Amino acid sequence: MASNMDIDDILQEFDNSSKASLKKQKKLSSSTPNIYDELVTAMLNERMAPEILPYKHELMTQVLEQISNQQQYLLDSHEYGDLNAQSGVVSGDFKLQLMIIETDVERINYLVRLYLRTRLSKIDKFTIHYINETADAEESNSSLLSREETEYMHQHFKILTQLYNNCFLKKMPHTLTLLDDTTGGESMIVTPDVNQPVFIKSVTKAGIIIPLGEEDELELEENGIYVVKYSLIRRYIEIGDVVLI
Repeated sequence: MASNMDIDDILQEFDNSSKASLKKQKKLSSSTPNIYDELVTAMLNERMAPEILPYKHELMTQVLEQISNQQQYLLDSHEYGDLNAQSGVVSGDFKLQLMIIETDVERINYLVRLYLRTRLSKIDKFTIHYINETADAEESNSSLLSREETEYMHQHFKILTQLYNNCFLKKMPHTLTLLDDTTGGESMIVTPDVNQPVFIKSVTKAGIIIPLGEEDELELEENGIYVVKYSLIRRYIEIGDVVLI
């Protein structure tokens, strides 16, 4: 009898622990909608912008912490479920909750990967340009790229330079081997086209006036959708008054 009571006590302890973990998980997940919306906005802005936008350090820290918490909860819950699968303690609702959390984790993981891959593709395309940009950013204590992105960019440039040298640059005159040459009226540095038109949506109640020329101007109203040159609204994207769509 004492043995049965011991087993019941252990099962009850597992059950209480699981409920406490689920309560904590729900509390952590209560902030997920805001984080999710911010992540979607950051991803869309990055996808639609012709240049790399400043890295979302605080947002990505929160997102990765949220993912880590959910993954740890799932790991603990699956271990609990495996231990008590035959005892009938684990209900169908409990398994459904785990499936919902797993789906939520995969959804956020997808957005994070899309956000980072978009940024890396721009680094690949405009490597030399952003090497110069980050050099200037270090002097002004600005943070355009994450530490990992900066390491990737320099490693990518090193491999690219070695490839070009081995294939054809070493056979050319030294004056023609500079990848960042801007002399002769023609720049070798590929830069983003910040004057390309983009679709935007104004999300601020305060009106925004965009100068279009010497006398023309465009007033952006809240929830209004417009097509304008990216260079005209880039600073409003950084402060969050305008989003790209």
